[in-house]
Parts: sequence; C-alpha cells; structure tokens
Amino acid sequence: MTLLRKTLALGAAFAVAVSLFGALSTTAHAQAVPFIAYGTGATAGDSIGVHMADLTLCETVTVDADGNWGPVQVGADLNDCSFSDGDTIAFSVNGDVADQSETWSPGGAPADAATGTVLTVTGGSTPPTPGPTGNAGFAMDAGTSSIAALILAAMATMMVAGGRAATRTR
Repeated sequence: MTLLRKTLALGAAFAVAVSLFGALSTTAHAQAVPFIAYGTGATAGDSIGVHMADLTLCETVTVDADGNWGPVQVGADLNDCSFSDGDTIAFSVNGDVADQSETWSPGGAPADAATGTVLTVTGGSTPPTPGPTGNAGFAMDAGTSSIAALILAAMATMMVAGGRAATRTR
C-alpha cells in the first residue's frame, strides 16, 4: 500500500510540474526575412512614409543630405502593418502619395539595386489617418492558452486525489 501511495504522489508531482511548465511555455513563430526598402534622388530633409496598400502608415524615415532614404526593413509585421507575399508597399513623400510602389516578398528589394526606389509625386493626395483599432491589440497569438493548461493541471490533480481515495484502506 505504501508503494502505491508513493507512486501516486510521484505521479501527482509529475502532473503538476508538466502542467506548470506547459502553462509558461509559448509558441515559437518563424520570422520571415524582411523586404529592404530604400531609395535615392530625394530632397534632403524630406519625410518618406512606408505604407500598406490601403495607405496605413507603417514607418517614416528622413532623407539624408545625399538624397538617400532607408534602408527600411519591411518585415511581415512592421508596427501596425502586416505584409504577406505579393502585397503592395506604397510610399509617400512629405505626406503626399508617391507614384511608385513595390511588391512585398520575403528577402525582397527594389528592382534597381543601385538606385532603389526613386520616388516622385504627381497627384498630391494625402494618405488617410488610420482609424481606431478597437480591441485588436488584445488578440492572443499563442497556440496554447495558459488558462487551459492550468485547468488541465487541476483535472490531473483531482484524478490523482481520486485514485488515492479509492485505494485507501481503513
């Protein structure tokens, strides 16, 4: 009987340890290699905006004294933006939408490696201001909920306690 109780106690300790470590673990996500956006031929001091196709602003950089801007590492997730293969990367110059765009791909870069993306503005339309995101920031990305792991731990503990109660003799 003592051997059975010791085995059940060891099983209970193991179940608690597994559930606690499981509750603290997270899911690993592979990182996509970013698209590198850069360009030349701009006016020093200009502000270059990197946008999604719907003109959501992702990043802003300033043109240096030589007329170069970037590099901007446009990853799959960049600030409030999410890109996937084939998505359009739009640009703005001092708030006005540029005529040029690029197509996002993992590890991508502008077609002309020497000059990058040379931006011009002819329309002069201003990108819209992004609206409120609601509760989008509260969405979980983990594969296993910590609460679910703790519930499983409680159930395992109850099973072990029930087993001990059933094997107890008086």
